Amino acid sequence: MLDLFQSMGDFALMVSKSFRYMVTHFRTGDTLIQMDRIGVGSIPIVFLASIFAGLDMALQFEVVMAPYGARALLGKVVTTSIIRDMGPVLASLVMSARVTAGISSELGMMNSTQQIDALRVMGVDPLDRLVAPRIFAGIVMMPILSISGDFLALLAGLGISMAVGHVPAPLFWSGVRDALTAQNLTDAFLKPLFFGFILTSIGCYYGMKSASGAFGVGKSTTKAVVSAAIWILVANFLLSKLLINVWGLTG
Repeated sequence: MLDLFQSMGDFALMVSKSFRYMVTHFRTGDTLIQMDRIGVGSIPIVFLASIFAGLDMALQFEVVMAPYGARALLGKVVTTSIIRDMGPVLASLVMSARVTAGISSELGMMNSTQQIDALRVMGVDPLDRLVAPRIFAGIVMMPILSISGDFLALLAGLGISMAVGHVPAPLFWSGVRDALTAQNLTDAFLKPLFFGFILTSIGCYYGMKSASGAFGVGKSTTKAVVSAAIWILVANFLLSKLLINVWGLTG
């Protein structure tokens, strides 16, 4: 229990110092490099996962709704499901496997080879140079990737709705427009914002705390990926509950 409180304190301290550096000593060059690595580098896998998620969701909803003659609602149902939950969560989990693991292993190896100690000797705070740019890049790039993936998932859903459910495109897009409410759009933007913070900050924390050697780095990377996935799911539920309380049971 004592170790848990110690870890929570260390994590909170790392995050608070990193946000302070984002405000007082913003590193533009390092941040752009991380945005390229974290965001641009994740485009293929996030977009591919979003397309297949859209295909599958439209197919499953078509099977369930067809017996009730509710195919006309496919556009609204698919859109609501994708932008409120499936899109942000799926994109974040896919990115956690790539980004969180990459950050943790990279920082862990730097820690193992004493490169982080060398930064401290030179008077450079590793939180300023290594952690703050990665967290900022995750917070900025995650919503962009998630919303772009949502759009591709909707196009995939449109294809299945037209091919399997014989739903006309104008009727599908009418449902999409009905689903683009303020509540749903808030979900679509706010959740990836938090998920981007979670998957980068946890990767940085475990990387900075990594033990020496290949075994220590591998163990820290595994812990980082598992912890990020769990906290993304927990945060998704808590944010959903919070936003439902704020907006009410409307969709």
